[in-house]
Amino acid sequence: MHFTFLVNPAASSGQAVASWQVLESYLKEQATDYEVRFSQRTGDIKEWTRLFAKYQQASDQTLVIVGGDGSLNEAINGAMAYSNANQLPLAYIPAGSGNDFARARQLPTDPVAGFKRILTNVTAGTPERIDIGEYVDAIKREHRYFVNNVGIGFDATTVKLANASTHKKILNKLKLGKLVYLSALFKTFSLQDTFQIELDVNQRRHYFNRGYLLTLSNHPYFGGGIKIMPDADERDGLIDLIVIERPKVFIKLFVILAQLIRGKHYQYKEVHRFTATQIRIRTARLEFGHADGEELSSRAFDMVATTQPYPFW
Repeated sequence: MHFTFLVNPAASSGQAVASWQVLESYLKEQATDYEVRFSQRTGDIKEWTRLFAKYQQASDQTLVIVGGDGSLNEAINGAMAYSNANQLPLAYIPAGSGNDFARARQLPTDPVAGFKRILTNVTAGTPERIDIGEYVDAIKREHRYFVNNVGIGFDATTVKLANASTHKKILNKLKLGKLVYLSALFKTFSLQDTFQIELDVNQRRHYFNRGYLLTLSNHPYFGGGIKIMPDADERDGLIDLIVIERPKVFIKLFVILAQLIRGKHYQYKEVHRFTATQIRIRTARLEFGHADGEELSSRAFDMVATTQPYPFW
């Protein structure tokens, strides 16, 4: 049994390297057959995974991603870039600042415990099939997959500010990475404006003139542990969507977002929740977007989102 580890040394402002060092010591103690590659730039993990899926699908080889949600996003898009009836099962050890995918699946953040769980599943030959998101954007002619969320508006602006935060490295080193998102969230109040949204869901069309936050998701979490859709299920074959409109009374926005952090926001008329096999989203004006915390730039959107099951160790 051979393991290939793809490590993103930039994940969690470098803390992924510390996780790898702990894991590597254990692998050597156990005389595990393994090799490791460290990514140098965005796109490395995607390309390595694509090549692995194409050429190295031997039954005794397992690919393990060590990094954050963005690293896993790259791996999924790399694996899906090579079309094959037999999908390549992926293993994942969380070492990022948000770790929402790991939180949804209750994966251990301790790298040794994570590897032991992977080893048990690989030995048993029983990968779990978990929904991943997929979207096609007609404006950008873009086809991508995601493991957590795609966001437009408030949460995407928050991601942009969090990624640019000068305090991100320090807080990640102190294991307080969640505070980066909370700090960026409050800064976004002064930047994010309303925008028009058009949705096609379950054969009905919906219009929102005061769109403020729009998030597609496979599971409950976004932003490093916030339960934006507490009832989302990553195994039901459906894509989940929430739209929050900005209230006309500004103070109510603070109330809604405060309740969002507690997972108690569905009660407000400005909060709109959808679940379907397919959802089409259109926005007319330029808005920030993100996929699994990776910025999509400021743009208009015309995307169709769905899900499909994918095997994970």
